[in-house]
Amino acid sequence: MEHRPAILAAVALAALGAMFYNLLPLFVGVAQDFRELDNRSVGVLSSMFFTGYTLAASSAFFWIRRINWQRVTMVALLIGGVALSLAAFAPGFALLTLWIFIAGAVFAVVYGIATTALGDTSEPARWYGLKISVEAMLGAVLLFILPRTLVLSYGFAGLMMGMVLVVLLCAPALHWLPPAGAKHSGLKGRQTGIPARLRCAVWIGLFAAMMFVFSATMIWTFLERMANSAGLEAVLIGKILSLTLVFAMLGSLAAMLLGNRFGSGKPFAAATVIFLLALIFLSGFTSIARFAAGSCLLTLAIGLGITYTITIVANLDADGRYVVLTVPAIGIGVTAAPAIGGLLVSAGEFSAVLWVCSVTVVLALSAGLIALHRGTRSQSAL
Repeated sequence: MEHRPAILAAVALAALGAMFYNLLPLFVGVAQDFRELDNRSVGVLSSMFFTGYTLAASSAFFWIRRINWQRVTMVALLIGGVALSLAAFAPGFALLTLWIFIAGAVFAVVYGIATTALGDTSEPARWYGLKISVEAMLGAVLLFILPRTLVLSYGFAGLMMGMVLVVLLCAPALHWLPPAGAKHSGLKGRQTGIPARLRCAVWIGLFAAMMFVFSATMIWTFLERMANSAGLEAVLIGKILSLTLVFAMLGSLAAMLLGNRFGSGKPFAAATVIFLLALIFLSGFTSIARFAAGSCLLTLAIGLGITYTITIVANLDADGRYVVLTVPAIGIGVTAAPAIGGLLVSAGEFSAVLWVCSVTVVLALSAGLIALHRGTRSQSAL
């Protein structure tokens, strides 16, 4: 995994695995406009993708070191492309939900393999930063292009087929993906290869990742609807959403440049402060400038914060099997956020969403710092 083509292949595949998440505001808006879904229905639909995502990723702890990464990823991409194609023309909500659920499951496999592969490098913080930058870059490009092309011409079906096209374009990266990883711990038949105290720190770190992504996803899901309710012009909203992913890329690039220079706790704390500042800007905004400032600060914080939540777990993971659990941890947060957020939204009022996001992001920071403290003490005692 130290070879650059292998690293870039894993980064490209991770971008595919995260594509739906980065297009979530567009998906919510297009699903409501072209499939005539209300806030609760579209929240459930989004959550079904991440339910499949979480269930598939949760099992990865048991198989991630036993399978051929190239073959399984190839099959997952094939199934994912078919599921998105069928979702594009699903005649009813039930079938649409089924295909979205299946797509979530297979893209979790792709994302989990890519995340584990980068965790096997000697500089996970650096390459996780690059990974999230590329994920955001792909999302920014698609948010800019799709509304003006396929969505404009074909609506919801155009959005789905646009994602299928991206899968086809990125699939050749499989050629450079290694068939297996580097951390073969030889721990078959044992539940863990790390001490109980350190394992506890890993689980706390996973909780921190879940809470941070929960908070980020809840506000990200309804960002477009918030701007729409405030009466902002649809074209300007689309441009700002595209710009926000550039700031997400800048946040993860900052993490890539910082690496472990300041550890993981301080950059994660900085990301949390920026996140809270963004929520202040997004509270009761009426101008396009305030919405743009809050949205860009938000995604800057997300790009920086997600990188270090994953890095916290990767640095505490001694035998290389636990870092893949960041995928279901993220999946749980992403699954719950749209549905809960849909329940909190009332007649275009989003203040409850902002308050819940504030509390959960502070909880994520607290858990991350506790995990680092416990993990440092455990590792020094070994």
